Amino acid sequence: MISKRYLPFILVVGLVASGCSKETGVDYTGREFIATPFTQVNSDQGESWITMNTDETRIVFSRHSEGWTDFVLYETMLGEGGWTEAAPMPFSGTYNDRAARFYPALDAMLFTSDRPVSADDKAGDFNLWTAMHDGEEWIAPEPLTALNTDANDFHGSVAADGSIYFASDREGGQGKSDLYHAVLGREGYVVTPVQGAVNTEYSESDVYIDQESRFMIFSRTDDPAGFGGDDLWISFPSETGWSEAVNLGPEVNTADYEYGATVAMDEVNLFFTSHKNGQADIFRTFMNKLVVDWPVN
Repeated sequence: MISKRYLPFILVVGLVASGCSKETGVDYTGREFIATPFTQVNSDQGESWITMNTDETRIVFSRHSEGWTDFVLYETMLGEGGWTEAAPMPFSGTYNDRAARFYPALDAMLFTSDRPVSADDKAGDFNLWTAMHDGEEWIAPEPLTALNTDANDFHGSVAADGSIYFASDREGGQGKSDLYHAVLGREGYVVTPVQGAVNTEYSESDVYIDQESRFMIFSRTDDPAGFGGDDLWISFPSETGWSEAVNLGPEVNTADYEYGATVAMDEVNLFFTSHKNGQADIFRTFMNKLVVDWPVN
């Protein structure tokens, strides 16, 4: 089953509002939510899952109805007169399209949709799709059939080496959904669960992978060590796989839902989605404001 946030919104009360976490013993006293709304794209509707291309001349995000349905991909572009008014992307608006992330160094995107993958198929489960801009217009999206299954395969991110990290509730996982790693080999992609201590009995999804694979940020649902709903967590590579994830704390997490992390190309700005104001909005903070023990290397 996909995380509860993909159903109509239900408020989940967090276990921790201030003080020490009962599960981890981490002292959060004095630490407060520090991110600010990204007013360039936020509206009275719901906005989530923002992404930028490499030269930061295109911003794509999802906008949806109050009932967590009808997701549409919107785009705004930087021109001589500044940023254009955000408008639906030419291929989006019929099905639920969301969680777009640009490929490094390409005007191409990986996104999630419940659109039919073939003429004989019906809309239903979520799959990974790709869309490319040819310099003049967006080409019609294509399903990433090498990674998609009969289960929900969704919310992926691409590293500079071409490997893809994504979430799936396919059989054989540890929790409601797990994170997977796809590496392109001679005979196609080889897909394995993310190695290490990232996947748990809870629901891991919505992964963002750093271009150089130095860290990953993802959402985890209803972990008692978190703040409630979906929280953002970070993990680092180690000799035995990815490290045990660390909650990003009250600087970004609340008792509501936080997800959709993206780090800008400047490696300074961290964007993510939060429901702290009662609806989905995109927020921005700075990576150096996160209270995280970064590995020395």
